[in-house]
Amino acid sequence: MRRLVACKALAWTAAAVITASGAAAITRIHGAPEMLDALAVSDSAILDLSAAIGMKLDALTVEGRAMTAREDLLAALDIERGIPILSVNVAQARAAIETLPWVKSAKIERRLPGSLHILLEERAPYALWQRGDRYTLVDQSGNTIVDVPDADPALPLIVGPDAPQHAAALFEALQTEIDLAGRVRGAVRVGARRWNVYLDAFDGGIAILLPEVDVTAAWARLATLEREHKILERDLDFIDMRLEDRLVVRIHSDSLPGDPALEGAAPTNRKKAPLSAPVTAPIPAPVDGPAAEPAASIDQKRNI
Repeated sequence: MRRLVACKALAWTAAAVITASGAAAITRIHGAPEMLDALAVSDSAILDLSAAIGMKLDALTVEGRAMTAREDLLAALDIERGIPILSVNVAQARAAIETLPWVKSAKIERRLPGSLHILLEERAPYALWQRGDRYTLVDQSGNTIVDVPDADPALPLIVGPDAPQHAAALFEALQTEIDLAGRVRGAVRVGARRWNVYLDAFDGGIAILLPEVDVTAAWARLATLEREHKILERDLDFIDMRLEDRLVVRIHSDSLPGDPALEGAAPTNRKKAPLSAPVTAPIPAPVDGPAAEPAASIDQKRNI
């Protein structure tokens, strides 16, 4: 009997707060989140009483949803219209939503008497990770998002078992030379220690062999060579930037052998393919050592 009286008191206290606040969100008043999360445990008497005074789930609003499917979000929540709103375990619901591939983080608020509001922060595609004929979107932190059917020219392609975890550091270094960075179409992680970067195209573009350390310095040296000698206008297969005191390139037979920018190069009779956009064909095998997606938009804020 004493417990029932306490349950009634809690329910009517909640009702009184709602009345006094014009049905504003009780979750923001006097430390109410802790009380409401505790109430979400299971007390059937409190839940019945709260539902009787109108505290039932009848609306769900979502903010920040662009890529997460409505059906996936509802399945993760696993709640139904009309249940007592105090029965919703907010922490558990948030954890379930954050298992969805596009969701980076989520916040959930009860907006009494009958609404739940969900604020999503979704992952932003940063690169496209290629493994054979499989393409997977990854974010800047190296987390995989979802597989996609084809390569997207708007995103750089990356290849290698550990490529997603190291791509952000690479592209940060490449951005120190904006003009060159704009020509990068992808990168292959070689031996889990360094990168080959492909300019203009994977198929027929120039491969830049970067060192294990001091990538920024090597990239700056390449930018200087391009400004002073237009080296990237030559008919080259690759430029090896791994040695600080020399430049090694592989050129085609119709290149200019006496150019000082090409010192140390060995000619080849292989004809260079024309420059193109990124392709979905297999990536050429890296010298010394093979090659990665976007999104569409739904709503930013809506009822679901």
